[in-house]
Amino acid sequence: MKWRFALKFLLTFTILIPLWWRFGIGEGFRDAVLATVQLLSPAVNGWWLERAAATATFRRGGDSLPFLLNLPSIAMGLMPLTSLIVATPGQGLQRIALRVPAAVALYFAVDVAVVLAYPYFMHDPGSVKDTVGVFAGMVAFVVAPLGIWFIVTYPTLQSLWQIGGSAPPALKAGPVPRATQRARRS
Repeated sequence: MKWRFALKFLLTFTILIPLWWRFGIGEGFRDAVLATVQLLSPAVNGWWLERAAATATFRRGGDSLPFLLNLPSIAMGLMPLTSLIVATPGQGLQRIALRVPAAVALYFAVDVAVVLAYPYFMHDPGSVKDTVGVFAGMVAFVVAPLGIWFIVTYPTLQSLWQIGGSAPPALKAGPVPRATQRARRS
């Protein structure tokens, strides 16, 4: 099962890479995040987000804060996230088709939250703000795909890993013969 998971993950990732670049998914994701932040930002953090092509600047009163995060690069976390969902065993195409959009929506919400917090971290930076800002960026790029994968595939993972349930009858009965163990692995 481990090999099938790894191969399915790598195959999906390999298919997504050219699609990502061909259709400009990172740039489209950036534009959608910035458009959402542009609407929410004045009410959430008191800053106005001005956009010009691929650049953005937060403004409040006389203060100006250029937005320096590379959202298309951060959005690349969607590729391993999607690959993890597709590779998760025990799912049919219908579940995958429902879980991938749900995961993308959650990833989008995480990125919007990070961008909305950007002025807080970057205006009058200090050691605590810098540390929390770096952590927030790391969460958006590294931790979010894994956490979201776990959240959206939890029903499948729960039964696969026996989370929260009792052990399968074979484990309760005692040790499993080696021949049975080998057969289960393949």
